[in-house]
Amino acid sequence: MLSASISAHGKVIRPGLEPESLFKKADAGCLTQKDGKFPQTVRVNISISNMNQDTKVTLDISKRSLAPWDYRIDEDHNRFPRLVADAQCRHSRCVNSAGQLDHSVNSVPIKQEILVLRREPKGCQHSYRLEKKMITVGCTCVTPLIQHQA
Repeated sequence: MLSASISAHGKVIRPGLEPESLFKKADAGCLTQKDGKFPQTVRVNISISNMNQDTKVTLDISKRSLAPWDYRIDEDHNRFPRLVADAQCRHSRCVNSAGQLDHSVNSVPIKQEILVLRREPKGCQHSYRLEKKMITVGCTCVTPLIQHQA
């Protein structure tokens, strides 16, 4: 049986099922992206609805990791969110359970691309442009790459 997974929610498309049927249909009379008059700009409410996420647990993980990291705050007044936490690996090597550097494994950053809004002032009004930003979310241990010379 042939199937394909789509989206972050992991829906499975069965053979013969059209992908368009997975998404909510637009109300009759509403423009769709296929229409030439579909707006290129939209209003966005940027208040965050899930602010109660527990960051204390994340900080604890960064200290307990065999590839520990620290956070630095990247501040940009022309971006939403204005503050973005960016992880930095504490060492180039990993540590063992006693906290000693283990030279047989490397500590490397784990990267994640996020979406931010870039403010573009236009007179007294501001508009925002969607922009991608690469951040480091943590660090992990990997075996080193060994290159043999010929």
